[in-house]
Amino acid sequence: MSSSGGSNPKKPRIDSNSLLSAIPSRMPLSNGPSSSGARPLVALLDGRDCTIEMPILKDIATVAFCDAQSTSEIHEKVLNEASAALVWHAITLKKEDLAKFKALKLIVRIGAAYDNIDIKAAGDQGIAVSNIPSLYVEEMADTTLSMILNLYRRTAWLAQTVKEGKRVSTPEQIREVAAGCARIRNETLGIVGLGQVGMAVSMRAKVFGFNVIFFDPYLSDGIEKVF
Repeated sequence: MSSSGGSNPKKPRIDSNSLLSAIPSRMPLSNGPSSSGARPLVALLDGRDCTIEMPILKDIATVAFCDAQSTSEIHEKVLNEASAALVWHAITLKKEDLAKFKALKLIVRIGAAYDNIDIKAAGDQGIAVSNIPSLYVEEMADTTLSMILNLYRRTAWLAQTVKEGKRVSTPEQIREVAAGCARIRNETLGIVGLGQVGMAVSMRAKVFGFNVIFFDPYLSDGIEKVF
């Protein structure tokens, strides 16, 4: 991030495995030559690792990561030559940020949401924006259901009781530590918004015996008959 006041902004550090290390400010880590006209440059703007992207794109593009929190930290070479950018959530691309890119044609948001990208400004500048709606659906559904199960079975609280060395041997002690636990079978779980995550949660919940109901005004009539 840039320093405040009159101090110089942070210069990107050199971190390269195949680019010239003699360049004074950090060139992004690259999987191959990135000279003009060789291969299109694809930049992971706010990530630290391109080990997945590099093997996939190695024959058609040069992949680089910038590890930036803002466009002020992105190397000039990326701003001038990158034709595609991969973005997590750490960096925000507003209209003025997008204007810094001279060759950018595509932004891929690695995730479902793209609120950190000004999609209207991108469209006005001829930059296509896409996302990955299915990313982490399974993980989010697993986490959601684990929290629901914890509310019913108080798993985390009981585990903490064991860690604290509390002994449970009498019926009274069992009732005390298990107070609030409830049977899941035939309980009703309501889901607001039956998108990919909502559907994945519902499928898991039904296996545990929940009666699942949902509300989603954007779904077609009759979906409840196949649900």
